[in-house]
Amino acid sequence: MLLPNGSMIKNDVIEAFDFAVGDPSNQKDGGINWDFVSADMHMDLFGLYSDNYIHECFEALVDSHLAWCEI
Repeated sequence: MLLPNGSMIKNDVIEAFDFAVGDPSNQKDGGINWDFVSADMHMDLFGLYSDNYIHECFEALVDSHLAWCEI
C-alpha cells in the first residue's frame, strides 16, 4: 500500500493498524474509536518511525479501511 506521496507503508505499520482496529477496547457505539487506534499505533511504533510518518500512514489506512467497508 502506498501513501499519497508514493512512499510505501511498511508491513509492521499495517499490522499495528489492523491489530488496533480489531481491539475491542477501540470500539465505540458499534463503530471504531479512531483516536484510540491512532494512539495505539503511536505507542506500538514509537521510536521506529517519525510521528509524521505514522500519522500519514494512519490517515491512508483509515481511508482504505472505510472505502473497503463501503463495498
